Amino acid sequence: MSADLRLERVSTCRPAGAAALAVTGIVPFLAAYAGYELARSAALALRGVIVYEPLVGIERRLFGEPLAVILSVHRNELLDIVTGIVYAVHPLYFLAFSLYLLYRCVGLFRSLLASFVIASTVATLVYALYPTAPPWIAIPGVSRPPNLLLELAEAILGSRVDPNPFAAMPSMHVCMATIFAYYYWRMSGRVVPGAAWVVLMAFSTLYTANHYLVDVVAGSILGLASCHVGWRLARPSSRQDL
Repeated sequence: MSADLRLERVSTCRPAGAAALAVTGIVPFLAAYAGYELARSAALALRGVIVYEPLVGIERRLFGEPLAVILSVHRNELLDIVTGIVYAVHPLYFLAFSLYLLYRCVGLFRSLLASFVIASTVATLVYALYPTAPPWIAIPGVSRPPNLLLELAEAILGSRVDPNPFAAMPSMHVCMATIFAYYYWRMSGRVVPGAAWVVLMAFSTLYTANHYLVDVVAGSILGLASCHVGWRLARPSSRQDL
């Protein structure tokens, strides 16, 4: 890491005053996330023809069978538990990290918020225009492994946790993991923990038959692109912005 980049990262990490947190960060972020969830629900009502054949076809050409079919053959209880937990903690870990970043590094938080808004806007448009059925719906004989955390959450809420089952493309699980990894690196200078989390999340989405390989790739690209744009749009321009 260059000295300039290290200085830039450190300079953006300055604790915010407690009185400014709600006005400058918490309310706008929660509003943006609530808007994203509502937009996903609206996209379900606006959807056109549900697609999945092209994505299944790509996996058949690459691997001979869809990945969901291959992975379902190798399921075991340990992987079911680990991948289920990883998949279920979305988006709670992202919300927790965002609020932590808001307290520690206001300038970085604003960039993260911009990146999230960009990514969620693009994803919602794709959900409406190109609704994609996930493998557990599209592929006969493939089902999701048991996920006790999701089942518990749905029992408490009295409804499905996922308001739009046809929002497979792109994977926002992977997209938000990529945004997390990028801003974790910006904050700490460490690449490996964030990258490992992206890989684990990507594998979990495939193993649980919630996404195709193309969804995962698209989610990571969307995450990186939104981080690049968000960082340029909202990066701190002066110490008053920190």
